[in-house]
Amino acid sequence: MKRQERLKLRRRRRTRRILQVLVVMVLLGGLVLGALNFDAVKGWAAKHYLRMRFQPAVIAPEDNPDLFAELSKWHNPEENLNLLLIGIDRGSVPGEEGYTRSDVMIVASVNVKAKRAVLVSIPRDTKVTIQGYGAEKINAAHSFRGPAGAVEAVEKLTGLDIHHYAEVDFEAFKNIVDAMGGVPFHLDVTINDPKTGYLEKGDHLLNGEEALILVRSRRLPRGDLDRIEHQKAFLKAVMQKAVSIRDMQALLKILDTAVRYLETTLEPGLIFTLAEALQGMKVEDVEFATLPGDVKEPPPGQPWYFIHDPEAAAELFSNIQKYCSTKTPEERQAELERERLGDLAGGGSQVDRSTVNLAVLNGVRWEGVAAGVAEIMRGKGYKKIKIGNTVHAYEETTVYYAPGNADAARQVAKDLDPDADFRVVEDQDVAITYDADVILVIGKDYVKS
Repeated sequence: MKRQERLKLRRRRRTRRILQVLVVMVLLGGLVLGALNFDAVKGWAAKHYLRMRFQPAVIAPEDNPDLFAELSKWHNPEENLNLLLIGIDRGSVPGEEGYTRSDVMIVASVNVKAKRAVLVSIPRDTKVTIQGYGAEKINAAHSFRGPAGAVEAVEKLTGLDIHHYAEVDFEAFKNIVDAMGGVPFHLDVTINDPKTGYLEKGDHLLNGEEALILVRSRRLPRGDLDRIEHQKAFLKAVMQKAVSIRDMQALLKILDTAVRYLETTLEPGLIFTLAEALQGMKVEDVEFATLPGDVKEPPPGQPWYFIHDPEAAAELFSNIQKYCSTKTPEERQAELERERLGDLAGGGSQVDRSTVNLAVLNGVRWEGVAAGVAEIMRGKGYKKIKIGNTVHAYEETTVYYAPGNADAARQVAKDLDPDADFRVVEDQDVAITYDADVILVIGKDYVKS
């Protein structure tokens, strides 16, 4: 093949993937197109449409004819689209060839009509039975039979039909983070891992290399489970950073960076439809979860596994399948009512303010706001208080809380202003990010009142 033809082929392969990257980032909440000029993106990408449509699928017909046929079908837009996202550590081992074990596995289920999404992380050491190999860790499925093997293992584990597959290289991960100008993140524990690197506890603007340390290190108190919590918190931080992007050239730079590495079964026609339909999707519309289960100490000489809880997992994926949520509508409504009514309904238990780990965050960018509110809360009896700043400005004062701390959160809201109707929201990821039971974010509504 002549040099010019090779260069043309290389450019063709690169440009035909641009929209594929776009929709994966949308499904992750990474780039919410409602905040951008979608028509400009669509017009720019349409120039490459004919070349993109011939992009070969990752899962070829010869790998698994039945699965290929299923992945090629159009799905009902009123039902969930289930996408398996795989992170691959390709090329880290010198001389390594062929399929490798997957390092990250996430099932993204999105409902276009409701504009909701749920991302479920699957621990890489989850014990499963793989046909022809017996009991194995689920990350081995990709190394045995590539994407087709990974999809089959996840479908068997979750009971969900996987409609599409996307695979990204860690090199792409680093470059995308750098293209975004870094991602703000609060790390609640120092990472010192000889296999991945060192990252000090505290507030960071993570570059690509640092972000990779965060999402890959397993040298943590709970090993892979804590690593998954870091991954979920980082994904949310990426979303919050990405929705602040208003510059079209910055968006295209991110896409140009990502297209070199992504492999996916998504077709251009489906990508156009999804990207346009998901305009306006908010970070708050994305839920995060982890496959229910626990770590059990293995017998001497036996491999270490994550053992999933079949009943809890069945309930989780049933809710996702029916409602595109980790909870039933009744559970969500009851939670909303508890958040709104709080102590007005006569519920709640007596809260010992001195034991509440409280973070007060300045969400208005006016110097001294968090410190001033912290003094007010100390006067109310709170002793464990730390202050900080949010990544983005807040219009409304919001109280986030870790699971099991609803009463404390309502008490914080009442102590700040008994007559106000502040938002009170359970969010485990925010609690992990700021290492607190309750996180009080001061918005402009409080300052103006």
